[in-house]
Amino acid sequence: MAAGLVLEERNGVRVAHMRFGRGNAMNPEMLDGLAAGLESAGHQPTVLTGEGKIFSAGLDLVSLDALDRDDFEDFMTRFSATMLQVLTAPYPLVAAVNGHAVAGGCVLALACDYRIGVEGDYKIGMNELAHGLSLPAVASEIPRGTLAPQTYRTVVMSGVLMEPDIATQVGILDMLAPDADACLDQACALAREQGKSPAAYAAVKSGVVGPVVGAIKGMRESLDRRFIDIWFSEAASAARARTIEKLKDKG
Repeated sequence: MAAGLVLEERNGVRVAHMRFGRGNAMNPEMLDGLAAGLESAGHQPTVLTGEGKIFSAGLDLVSLDALDRDDFEDFMTRFSATMLQVLTAPYPLVAAVNGHAVAGGCVLALACDYRIGVEGDYKIGMNELAHGLSLPAVASEIPRGTLAPQTYRTVVMSGVLMEPDIATQVGILDMLAPDADACLDQACALAREQGKSPAAYAAVKSGVVGPVVGAIKGMRESLDRRFIDIWFSEAASAARARTIEKLKDKG
């Protein structure tokens, strides 16, 4: 099976399957592949989905743990740019959330225009604080622009990972489908419907996400620096080492 961002055409909708391995965890190669694939869309309605039972597991802790501060800062610049690219894509971008979407994976889903989830046994949410991490600007402001204020506070401050039915009730997911095939079909139908007037859609979307983009640019220097400082702190490094050991035990 092909690896990377695998593109498929479905009746005028481009489906982008994330098949980067490691639970579609975000490392420099994954972000480069995602960014290049989304850039090639032009104004074509697009559906973004994962593989198997995982949409995206968030940051690739194993590979990122090996980076020194300069390289990690470069990664964070790339991460922010890619999330902004998703948020501002000038075409309908629907997430078909086929499974786990955790931390950065949840941010990626929330950066899309709509999110259709699959019913089933998986979790979605932002658990950075539970692991002793703060939020970079894109992870702070993209959820704020999507969720109701009290839901936003709960999602980012509790660190709770939610079942899909609860995630739908609080607005992380817009709707649920009974299985992965139905989820993809519904996501394509929604993207196709939203893409009937490409120029108008792009103009309206630009106005909707503009305040979020402005907030990210205004807060990025301070929030990203704080995130990086905490990432390299003794407490966060120890917590990350414990998480990596658990991941190795599972794999």
